[in-house]
Amino acid sequence: MTTDASTAFLGGIRVLQLGDGIAGSAAVALLATLGAGVTKSTGGPPVPRHGPVIKTEAGPVAAIDVILDRDKRLGTDADNPIDEYDIVIVDHEAAVTPPQARTAVVVVVSPFGLDGPRAGQTGGELVAQAAGGLLSTIEGSDGTPVPAPGYVALKAAGAVTALAALHGLDRRRVSKHAVCVDVSVQEAVISTAVLPECAHLLYACPGRAGSGRYLAPSGLFGCRDGLVRITAVENHQWRGLVVALDNPEWAIGLDERPARIQHADLINRHVAEWAATLDKADCAALLQANGVPSTPVNAPEEILTSPQFLFRGAVSRAHPGGVETAVLGPPWLSHRGGQSDQPRTGRLSDVRIAELTHVLAGPIIGALLGAMGARVLRLEDPDRLDIYRRTGPFAAGKPGVERGAYFAVANHSKASLLIEPTHAAADVARAVAGCDVLIENVGASRLRRLGVDPDAVAASGRLAVRVSGFGSTGPLAGYRVYANNVQAYGGLAGLTVDATGAPARLSTVIADPLSSVVAAVVVAAWALGPARHTGAVIDLSMAEVVASTVAEYVAATSIEVPPVTEGAVRRGVCRAADGRWVAVEFDAGVLQENQLRQLAAAVPAGEAADTVNALGARAAAVQRPEDLIADPHLAARGFFPEVTHPDPDISTARLVGLPWRFTGRGPVPLAPPPALGSANVSHGKDDQCPLTHAPIPQ
Repeated sequence: MTTDASTAFLGGIRVLQLGDGIAGSAAVALLATLGAGVTKSTGGPPVPRHGPVIKTEAGPVAAIDVILDRDKRLGTDADNPIDEYDIVIVDHEAAVTPPQARTAVVVVVSPFGLDGPRAGQTGGELVAQAAGGLLSTIEGSDGTPVPAPGYVALKAAGAVTALAALHGLDRRRVSKHAVCVDVSVQEAVISTAVLPECAHLLYACPGRAGSGRYLAPSGLFGCRDGLVRITAVENHQWRGLVVALDNPEWAIGLDERPARIQHADLINRHVAEWAATLDKADCAALLQANGVPSTPVNAPEEILTSPQFLFRGAVSRAHPGGVETAVLGPPWLSHRGGQSDQPRTGRLSDVRIAELTHVLAGPIIGALLGAMGARVLRLEDPDRLDIYRRTGPFAAGKPGVERGAYFAVANHSKASLLIEPTHAAADVARAVAGCDVLIENVGASRLRRLGVDPDAVAASGRLAVRVSGFGSTGPLAGYRVYANNVQAYGGLAGLTVDATGAPARLSTVIADPLSSVVAAVVVAAWALGPARHTGAVIDLSMAEVVASTVAEYVAATSIEVPPVTEGAVRRGVCRAADGRWVAVEFDAGVLQENQLRQLAAAVPAGEAADTVNALGARAAAVQRPEDLIADPHLAARGFFPEVTHPDPDISTARLVGLPWRFTGRGPVPLAPPPALGSANVSHGKDDQCPLTHAPIPQ
């Protein structure tokens, strides 16, 4: 992986990887893209992996390791005394005693964290998917849970681990001594894969959660050359779809949401008939031209030829292990700005963030960084309130701008500045003038109307982070998308298939929270690293983030010698005696799938998982969001913390916590979601910056 000089934010930071866990390896790889010098301690036999295997000069190697280990310096434990490093990431896919350090930040990644009733249990990818709720969001046509491909869950946990490591670096900078960070893979998967579903339950919202709320048409539709993902949720999107279909008679009377819910089968049938007459790229382009979120469903080989990815240089060639293969670069483009005339301390508590964001992928960035200590100010226009403030889902089904469940979990730990629509540009200018970091996902046209120029922010020595479905450049830059659209374009949906090869129903919106975690890692790296006095623009593409979750399949597709398509690890899902599902991951030769089914069918899911684990495999009951919020282990770790809620009728409410903690200190505390305009009463005069209370330069 080649680090762009404009994002070498961690230059001089040294990172050591101990253990072969995928989450730890992915975390180190992400930190390397930001300029850290990384070393992997080697020793012992190769770890069996799932997924494609590439024939390298050294012999067959799991494609996942080829991707994650490229450009890492390799050494043995004896070569790597830990206090020579700033960050040491330990991941043996089991809870281990943290190595003793005098000065290093030691991050221990384990399946369930270092304390709590399940702390001693081993893990793996399928355990992470099952225990973290991801597997409950993916099902085949018969309702059977379908595992996500490759190492999606552990890569998401890796991004979380990288962010936790930087939080530890910040803590060490304050405390001046070694810091130990405890990362739970289960909690990391919950926070990235089922965040809306958990919020729905925590706030007793009526109706279906997450993407289950989407109206018809929403789903995969067959075209002449493959599949297209269509998601028409809002009334204006429905009107655009009707225009694209040339105003058919069957669509009369379906302009409002209740009618489309009632007639979903009719709508989906007619849209399917129409889509079947088109090529998928043409179908998506026609719908997008009429304002309808739609994207082709890409296979790995189509990522290699994607006009959008090629335009942005997201795909390049490399020679890991002596084999030429395609690799994906960091999921952002960047360019360097000017120098700041104000010195920065390199502590998160002194970082001031202004955000112009909506929905999930932007707001979560600020929430994470706010919980880590940064001062975050959310700018809100009363005429354009966030959809989750306006339309819910609302706590207990009662509308109110403070009662949005998804808004709460995506916007905690920040303040809200209500701007005046008649002089919105001036209000925004005051806020942006005092920030170190601008985060936006509202798009170029909205920024222009507000007079906000990310390049100008960077030119003045600050960081501007832009998040969008495809990035702000390229032929698809203006495409309207939801998480499911970028999950389709980025290759995840196309690879998530059931036992028959048919596409599974993928209802997770992992693209939003995961993109937010990656963006937060970039911001934290800039704020803590030696480049914090130099401005930059980061243009992050959610589709490229999604593609990185299946990068090993893209690499394997690109080589001349066909790879072995199945690794040494097998996966299966079995129904237990209590009707619940058990996910099992095992090395070839340890067990047979028919044995697993017999074991599971005889006892309840929890007992079946214990029995299979005792036989040397890795198993976990598939937990649904309702199981997670009642999980005794998560309760013991305080993962769903209670906060005082700004709506007096709610009084107190729970949030989804950070998936890491500092050992011996309990959960990282979160602040409540902000009441609308909470910062207005305290920011001072109109000529003062609401982040600093300092006079605005004239």
